Amino acid sequence: MHKIIAKNTFYQTLARIFSSGTGLVITIILARYFGIFGYGDYIKITSFVALFYLPVDFGLNAIFLKEDQDLVEFKSLFYFRILMALGIFILANLAAFILPFNSFLQIGFSPSVKMGIFIFSFSLFAQAIILTVSAVFQKTHSYSRYAISVIVGSLINLIFIITVILLKGTIYQVILSFLISNFITAIVALFLVKRRILPFSLNASFTKKIILSSLPLGIMLVFNLVYFRIDSIILSFLKTSKDVGIYGFSYKFFDFLIALPLFLSNSLYPFLLENKKNTRIFFNLIKNYIFIFALTGVFLIIPFLLLSPLFTLIKKDFYLSILPFNILLFSLPIFFVTSLLQWSLITLGKQKFLLYIYLISAIINVALNLIFIPSFSYLASAVITGVTELLVMVILAIKLFGLKIILEREL
Repeated sequence: MHKIIAKNTFYQTLARIFSSGTGLVITIILARYFGIFGYGDYIKITSFVALFYLPVDFGLNAIFLKEDQDLVEFKSLFYFRILMALGIFILANLAAFILPFNSFLQIGFSPSVKMGIFIFSFSLFAQAIILTVSAVFQKTHSYSRYAISVIVGSLINLIFIITVILLKGTIYQVILSFLISNFITAIVALFLVKRRILPFSLNASFTKKIILSSLPLGIMLVFNLVYFRIDSIILSFLKTSKDVGIYGFSYKFFDFLIALPLFLSNSLYPFLLENKKNTRIFFNLIKNYIFIFALTGVFLIIPFLLLSPLFTLIKKDFYLSILPFNILLFSLPIFFVTSLLQWSLITLGKQKFLLYIYLISAIINVALNLIFIPSFSYLASAVITGVTELLVMVILAIKLFGLKIILEREL
């Protein structure tokens, strides 16, 4: 079991290294090419659309894997997600249309940024495909195929971006490059998953069942994303593109690191499902992996603290990104532990509890950002990110410990 977890984590990490490795190279290229203000507009576009990625996810994979052990309803999940993506695509662009912009202060979402959002929002459909096939990769422990699709898409994206920059392209062409590479990743993944999607099939009763079952988890993930990503959006409303660019640049590097606990959790989740009725084994798994998760997060802090001054080699203006990045780094072990606690509670069917916790966290996060961003800008966002995640970790740990005591008494 441990070998399978390690293998799947390795392939997910390998995929992340390629996607984020090329992503970091692209970040450096774009930061040098566009500068802080232009890079800030790029962050506004991608951050806004990313807000709608989790509604496409909606926790459906976790419920799908519980309800369909043999993956016979793959096509139902596939087509339902495409329909979800269509609805969310329309919603995202309606929301973007009414976003404010102060042309005098250059604060908010300019017409060019809104056009970029429209172009990039088509990636919601690619995301729907990738998420759906990921359920099969997760169930069959075949993350090596997932890694192949991500690596292919990432390398093509890098080639496209380099070509666009060499040709002195615009931000629209950069966004289009990202969009095309997303669809290439989705198509390769769909080919490798070896599941038929034709003819069209949608089991209404099964779809209704997983929607209702995933509703608490889906809403929880949406709230999770709000408190996790809303700081960049609030910065966009209250500060110039320069502040957005500074924070967005530091967060790009931090984002690579906080994906690692998700990969570990994804690999561990099927085994948590298999052992959830065996209380002793289940909680021993959690106890052992909490230590691994936390230790991994701690070990990653020091090398990246030492490397952060290299931001200035990209462009001198980005020296301002060093401090928020270092602040974010110290919250890394918290993110690692929270990821495991969250998926442990999902395994035990505590989605409604998680919904309420992430709703409260989202409200607190938004309130704190609105209060402190006007005075402290992106530094406030970096601190608040860690504080809210610490709050979530403590509450989830208390809940899980309480469940452990209750379940052990029932034995």
